[in-house]
Amino acid sequence: MGGEPEVERTDAVILAGGFAKRMWPLTKDRPKQLLPIAGRPMLSYTLDRLVRTEGIGRIFVSTNEAFSDQFRTFLEAYPEGRVELFIEPSPSEEQKLGAIGGLGHLIMVKGLKEDTMIVGGDNLFEFPLIDPIRAFRERGIDLVAVHDVGTMERARLYGIVKVNDDGTIREFLEKPDDPPTTLAATALYVFRSDTMGLVNGYLEEGGKRDALGHFIGYLIGKRKVMAWQGPGRWFDIGSLEVYREADEYLSGRC
Repeated sequence: MGGEPEVERTDAVILAGGFAKRMWPLTKDRPKQLLPIAGRPMLSYTLDRLVRTEGIGRIFVSTNEAFSDQFRTFLEAYPEGRVELFIEPSPSEEQKLGAIGGLGHLIMVKGLKEDTMIVGGDNLFEFPLIDPIRAFRERGIDLVAVHDVGTMERARLYGIVKVNDDGTIREFLEKPDDPPTTLAATALYVFRSDTMGLVNGYLEEGGKRDALGHFIGYLIGKRKVMAWQGPGRWFDIGSLEVYREADEYLSGRC
């Protein structure tokens, strides 16, 4: 009686299961997400903010067997019981589950049934992570964070969305040769609890396992999905070039 209202809880998942062969030799024996950017492990930029974000409950870091020991050592600095390492059964590139396959495995094993924020461990955002959660709560529909990459040349490298007047996604195109817009889907999503229950159904129907964007294309055929655009820079660190760009940018802001 008379206490503060209970804050709605949202789980969080950081996907870090890839092997980043495009960034060899830096990632041959080291996970991309633990490479240093401006003197800090890449993953710490997202994980530190999630730990501080009001309303975030459990946080899972999902990675592969090959790099599990390095992640386990890194996570020793975080509160036990708050941040949990989840090991996907994928000892090599050839046996990897893919981003959506790994998420489906995590959902199945851990029985995830809450609203959940999902973030790619190699994506960096400047906006506060509470902002997309608030937008998700206000509208009550699934959310994809998007970013205007500015040019058609860059748009060909990403999943591109076409958006309705109400801000929902009308169409999702994976790396189109002729992009209709320059609005790219980033690797940050907030899914309703019942949407989490659709992931393994999608996989059982033969859906592609490698990128969450394929699931978004499937999802917009079933329900409304919001395109939410936050301020500031976005880095999708899939190449040595973007890695160095992010390091230079964040080093200049320290």
